[in-house]
Order: sequence, then C-alpha cells, then structure tokens
Amino acid sequence: MKKIISIVLFLISSSISFGAVGLGLQFGQGQFVIEPSQSTKNLTLSTAVMTTSKIENPYQLGIFAYIDVLPFIDFEIDAQAQWAEYQFDFNNPIEIGPYDFIWSNASVHLTAYRDALKLGIPFLAKAKLLYGAGYGLYQTTPLMTIDLMEQLLGGDLSADPTNLDQKEIVNFLEENTIENTGVHAQLSFQFKVLFIDTHVFYRHVFLDSDQELAPGISDFGSFNVRAGIGF
Repeated sequence: MKKIISIVLFLISSSISFGAVGLGLQFGQGQFVIEPSQSTKNLTLSTAVMTTSKIENPYQLGIFAYIDVLPFIDFEIDAQAQWAEYQFDFNNPIEIGPYDFIWSNASVHLTAYRDALKLGIPFLAKAKLLYGAGYGLYQTTPLMTIDLMEQLLGGDLSADPTNLDQKEIVNFLEENTIENTGVHAQLSFQFKVLFIDTHVFYRHVFLDSDQELAPGISDFGSFNVRAGIGF
C-alpha cells in the first residue's frame, strides 16, 4: 500500500509542474461478482468447512490527475480503493462466525489516451469522447479460505478456532496481501465548463496470465465518475 501511495504522489506532483493538467476525485463501482463458496477438508474425526458469502459490484473511491502536453496523446494517473462487505464462517466441528469482514483492493492506473470526438461551445464548454489503454498495479486483501484458516491455526485444522479473535484474523489477512499487475482498456466522456472538469468512463482490466483479483476473477470492469478542476 505504501508503495502505491508513493507512486501516486510522485506522478501527481510531477504532472502539476507541466501546467496543462487536471485533478480531482473519482467515484465508481466495480462490475463483477465474486460468488459464494464452500470448501472442505477431511480431518481424522470430522470435516473442516469454510463458507464465504457473495460479493457483488464493490464500491470505489479515488483521486486522479491528467497531463495534456503532447499534440497526439495524453496521459492520466489515478489511484483508488475498492471495497465490499462479506461474511465467512468456519466449522471443524467447533463453529465460529459468521464474521463480517471487508474485502478490499488498492490500485494505481497509468493510462494513455486520445480524442475520438470533440464538441465545444466557444469560451464556455468543451466535451470529448476519449479512448485509451494502460497498465495497473493492484494490492488485494484476500478472501478467507480454508487454507488460510489452516495457517492461522498453526497448520492444524482440528485445533480450537475459538482461540482466534477477529482482530487477529484481520491482521493475518492484511499480512497476506495479494499483488497483481495487468493492462486495461478505457472509454470515457469528458465535459468541461470553464475550469470545472467531469468525466464518465468505463474501464476493463485484464490481469496478467494466471493472476486473479479473487477466485474466478481474472478480468473485470468498472463504471466511474470524476469531478475536478482543469487548468
């Protein structure tokens, strides 16, 4: 997480020095579903069972900056947090849960884009249809799994899980953050009135080979709205 924040602050501060920039906040919602799951492992005298609930269209909040310095291509950088609530419970046959947890993801995207269409009202408003592609870095808190629970219990799934408290589980998940990389395609509509700048865009991410954001999620989309100022 600290690495991602450092990259964002550096690129935003660098972009401001160019003069032709915009920056602001962005809000969005992921367009994917992480299905509920149940996994089991046979023990000597019982069966261990881990159950997680469904996650659907997580919320997103972030910041962005763009740089208009070249006649044929422009660049933008954004960082965002994505999160959703889910529940898990465990039984070996001593039962714990259901616990309420947060699945979360932090990401940084660098995008190169071009104008597809321009509209304008002289001296007042400008609108553009933009398309682009880029590269992203992702850090994700993993969903609880039966394998992670086995690690938490010291390698013994038959151990008493009531000895674990929720804070200990949260800290363990944060220590096992998953790092991914990927490319993305993006289509956006920009509307600017004087120095007030808004964007509506769809982004689709394709993670690198054999990587997943969550079980079954190797590519995913999101709808986003931006509001900021442009110079």
